[in-house]
Amino acid sequence: MEPRQRIPRFVVIALLGSGAVIGGAAVEYWRSSRLPTPAAAQTGGGDADIERLKALVPSQSHSMADVGYHWTNLWFAADQKNWPLAEFYFEEARQHIQWTIRIRPIRKDLNGLDVDLKSIFDAVEVSSFAAVKIAIAQKDGAKFVTAYKLGLDGCYACHKASGKPYLRPIVPQAPAQSLIDFAPTLGPS
Repeated sequence: MEPRQRIPRFVVIALLGSGAVIGGAAVEYWRSSRLPTPAAAQTGGGDADIERLKALVPSQSHSMADVGYHWTNLWFAADQKNWPLAEFYFEEARQHIQWTIRIRPIRKDLNGLDVDLKSIFDAVEVSSFAAVKIAIAQKDGAKFVTAYKLGLDGCYACHKASGKPYLRPIVPQAPAQSLIDFAPTLGPS
């Protein structure tokens, strides 16, 4: 047997480098051939793409179901004096109301007139919702009960203005779920 001839190190490095470049180019070519080019994407659908995306957005009832979930649990967190949890549910409810408004900022009332949901919520947020936020920050259960009920009134005013007077929120009788312990924690469990 003949002794094996050793390949110089610079040749090995050159071959590996060339292979990496060729492999990278092949992957990039494959990837770019599968994706539409920006020009094709712009001319491919336009209004049709926008309408398709609008059809994918959930209705307001989905986001409002989340609001109801958080607003319900807010009541029980405050009732148990779990103020950090109450603050969490309050902020979640607010964020989901804002999501609801982004989904459909203008609704039609029963007479077909535009109802500006953002303007209504802006008024509710600086009045009754602000009172709820303050009661939570002050950890004041009595103020919270009053503010919470005023918040429900603000919600109902929006529902009526939107032509949905049958959506009348009330003080909840039971939590939205039984998974969360509403009692304040005193330390690690």
